[in-house]
This record gives sequence, structure tokens and C-alpha cells, in this order.
Amino acid sequence: LEQNFPLGDPQWDPNNIEHKRTLNRYQTWILYGIKRAIPRALNWSKLYEVKHPHLPDKNESPSVFLEKLKETARKYTDLRMETEAERQQLALIFMGQLAPDIKRKLQKLEGEDSRDVNKMLEVAWRVYNNREKGEEQRKEK
Repeated sequence: LEQNFPLGDPQWDPNNIEHKRTLNRYQTWILYGIKRAIPRALNWSKLYEVKHPHLPDKNESPSVFLEKLKETARKYTDLRMETEAERQQLALIFMGQLAPDIKRKLQKLEGEDSRDVNKMLEVAWRVYNNREKGEEQRKEK
């Protein structure tokens, strides 16, 4: 410990290769400590700011939306999708932030399917694709 973190002036010469290595190691440890000393502030409200657009000019696929949601979760919260509880929490947020037509369909899911992000994504894709077919049919009329 004394060798890496001396209490007094270590008299390290940056022109000496061995001293330079020690100095670089010291700097690395100091930066490591600074970055991890203060816990990251959690901002759960950022997750609720991510909305799935439902207007025709702002079409975004459910997969892209889910990735945006996951990236926001990684950046602003401690949600890492490693446990079942974290995946369920993401599933609820995912369902709550989707476009109204997709959300209505997802609310009809029951049992395990209602908490499985992959199943929810599958249903969201079906609604999303049917939405495009419906718009095409309306244009033809």
C-alpha cells in the first residue's frame, strides 16, 4: 500500500521508466477511486420520459423503442435486467409507455405472458404490422 500510495513525497522521476510506471499506476488508481467514490444518481423519471410515438410521421418499431428504454435504464437507473424482478419492472414500464393501440392489446395478456418482455414484444410487433396494413387499406378506399 505504501509503495502505491505513499504518504510523503515519493520523489518519483517521470523520466525514469520504473518511476513513470509507478506514477501511471498511481494515477489510474486515483481515477478509479474518484469515479467510484460517489454513487451514481438515479433518475427514474428519465424512463417515463421515453414515449413510443403513435403518430404516422413518427413511426418507431417496438424493438427500437425497447432498446431506447433499456439504454435509458442503463444510463439513469440501477436496472440491469439481470433478475426476474428487474425484467418484470421493465416489462411494466414498456407496456405503460407504448402507443395506445399496442398498449390496449398488451393489457389483454394474462399469466406469465403479461410479464414476459419477449412475448410482449411479439404482440407489439403484430399490432404494429397490422397498423401499417390498416393504413394501407384506408388509403385504398
